[in-house]
Amino acid sequence: MSSEARQRFPKGLKQPETGFRFSIDSLLLSSFVPVSGKTDILDLGTGCGVIPLGIALNNPDSELSLTGVDISPDMLKSAEQNINLLGFADKIKIIEGDVSNPIFAPAESFDMVVSNPPYWCEGRGRACPDTDRNRARFEVETELEDFVKTAARMVRFRGKVCFVFIAERVTQLLAALAYFKLEPKRIKFVHSRIDRPAKVVLVEAVKRGKSGLIVEQPLILFDEKKEGSVYRQTALNYCKFIAV
Repeated sequence: MSSEARQRFPKGLKQPETGFRFSIDSLLLSSFVPVSGKTDILDLGTGCGVIPLGIALNNPDSELSLTGVDISPDMLKSAEQNINLLGFADKIKIIEGDVSNPIFAPAESFDMVVSNPPYWCEGRGRACPDTDRNRARFEVETELEDFVKTAARMVRFRGKVCFVFIAERVTQLLAALAYFKLEPKRIKFVHSRIDRPAKVVLVEAVKRGKSGLIVEQPLILFDEKKEGSVYRQTALNYCKFIAV
């Protein structure tokens, strides 16, 4: 069953019926993170576990240890089910924890921290009646700075932090990273089409790293020459999971 589920990923993942549904952004982040050799990775606000699962599938030969933390019991239950479904119980563990109160693990326990934090400030857009969905979309209880601060606390010296965030707030993300001594090293903007502004941004930073930022070639998702939402081959090559 795990082999079939891996081939179908992310299709078939368990998610709470009324909770937040993961988006393509999480899949793109799982393809953006650099992994080599033995790596301990923490995912802040893991939801149904899609990012750790994507990283594990992208790096089958690496010696990975992945931990997902979330505050929602329903999300944690779904994440556990998905990890068992895909056969990654030996590589991925899920724990309950609050990003704004990081007592779930000792400081500097991880080689890398990743996250897809809430994109919007509270009051920006229509609130969701579902508590978990509202928490995942808006900075209700936990703000961007909480995610960055906790990432800085949990990652080891010279360790890496990778975020996917909404492009229009990239200056806030970069400012928060710099404030907490996480030096941005790579940035990639993601556009729906070549003639459209970037929707999201992928950023990698290094804890107390030296200055020097690489602006990577932008990722264009859809082919403007074809009708409908047809992914470009370059986008599919970058993240094979979006085809599903």
